Amino acid sequence: GDDDVAAVPQGAMRAAAVNRGLLLHALFERLPPVAPENRRAVALRWLAVQAADLDVAARAAMVDEALGVLNDRAHSALFGPGSLAEVPLSAVVDGTVVAGIVDRLLVTADAVTVIDYKTGRHVPDSAAAVQPSYLRQMAAYRGALAAIFPGRRIDAALLYTAGPRLIGLGDALLDAHKPGLAATKANLGG
Repeated sequence: GDDDVAAVPQGAMRAAAVNRGLLLHALFERLPPVAPENRRAVALRWLAVQAADLDVAARAAMVDEALGVLNDRAHSALFGPGSLAEVPLSAVVDGTVVAGIVDRLLVTADAVTVIDYKTGRHVPDSAAAVQPSYLRQMAAYRGALAAIFPGRRIDAALLYTAGPRLIGLGDALLDAHKPGLAATKANLGG
């Protein structure tokens, strides 16, 4: 779909924001298996190598943000045993091919939870205030996962790391943004 997210910074600011997001994603991928009491030291050592161009305070702030998410009880299952990071998926949803890499996936006997990280500084007040392009993305992931795991409840949420704040995206909200809906509306003159 169209990218209707508010204009991102350009030039060096954009590169710094993208790099920060990539580093945070990497921390969320690497830190969960590390014992909680060792995570800070491990993260700081890793960032000292991977982001040597950042000053010590910036690296420490990034570690604080990552640990704020990982140490929050509301998110513990998402980063616990059995959860998966950076999971590729693809499926056909209502005639549309959906392919992507989900940031976090938790699969249980009766449900699948898909999480996408948002590392920007803007945290919406509610699910209704989430950018439509993010809702389309999550609706597509939900549809693909429903095809891959038939019969299981699919829960989708965005994890805004700056909060940290987990915003659940209900079925009714995502149904309005599911793949193919815009094309269907256009064909129907809507």
